Amino acid sequence: MELSEQATGGADGESEGAGPCGQHGSETVDSETRAEVLARDRHRCQVCGRRGPERGGLATLHVHHIERDPDDVDEDALENLTALCRSCHSWVHQQATPDEAPVTLTEADLSVLLPQDIEILRFLADDGPARTGDVADALTAELSVSAVRERLAVLMGLDNMVESRDRQIVDKDVETGVWGLTEQIEQSARGHIPTDPQVLLQRMEDEQVRQALDRGCDRHAIMDVLDISRRTTFYREKRAHAYDFPLEAFRRGGGRPPVDASEQSTGEADAPASDTDGHQRLATVPGDSEDKDARNDQPGDAGSECEEAARKDVAVDRDHAVIQEQLQTAIAALQRLNDEL
Repeated sequence: MELSEQATGGADGESEGAGPCGQHGSETVDSETRAEVLARDRHRCQVCGRRGPERGGLATLHVHHIERDPDDVDEDALENLTALCRSCHSWVHQQATPDEAPVTLTEADLSVLLPQDIEILRFLADDGPARTGDVADALTAELSVSAVRERLAVLMGLDNMVESRDRQIVDKDVETGVWGLTEQIEQSARGHIPTDPQVLLQRMEDEQVRQALDRGCDRHAIMDVLDISRRTTFYREKRAHAYDFPLEAFRRGGGRPPVDASEQSTGEADAPASDTDGHQRLATVPGDSEDKDARNDQPGDAGSECEEAARKDVAVDRDHAVIQEQLQTAIAALQRLNDEL
């Protein structure tokens, strides 16, 4: 994809003139065509959605040639032009190509992947394993951590999404939560049964959604049953492909043993902000937030210490009971979903 050098100035005072790729010469689309493109695209960047000054925004908009010397239309035809903001336009011309990927990718793989996925693979190969935020910071495009997390899930589950792919290329470490190429990860999160009840429920629901979609169930029916958005169904499906939770084995095994109430979450839950609508959540077990050293410095007799220990034992037992009840309720809800779908 190549660049038209003409731009429309934004509120920052940038004047019309050459865009980021002036090396292509002085050729530009005429002002009438440029105005048509911007009006058609409603003065919005077609990648990130930022608005130009005509729509009350601050973005400097460029008119971009989708292809140079296209076969079927004139180079300056409206269908070969699109509006991009300055930063997205720069990103389009700096993005990595499939040939630059550190792993071999087929046409089938590329039908699922986006340009930023190639950049993610390159970063992991050079600097991985890494946390989601570090990956997001390293990308040319300005993507949210949630958006990057979703793309990492796609890369992790690519072998479950593309029939011809028989090898996983990206994985997540279940202990540290970092992402990397498979050879960089010591303990894979794929197939892992979490000890955190909230993450366990998330994995079970994800796999239930994936299986329902694989059976041909209507996506809107799944949305209604689980009371979630359409976007959430897509994210859950991608996440299920990534983690490949062994739902059937979990059912046959009768579930996990009781969870230690003192066990804290290791950050395995990775739902985006939009993934919270309509989700059934489990209460997080409260940790002992008191300062133990401060308590040890306070005077007191053995009787009061025994009473305090007894109260803690009762609280732990109560937490155990709450977690087990909530988990059983969640499993029952998933079974109802399975029956309805």
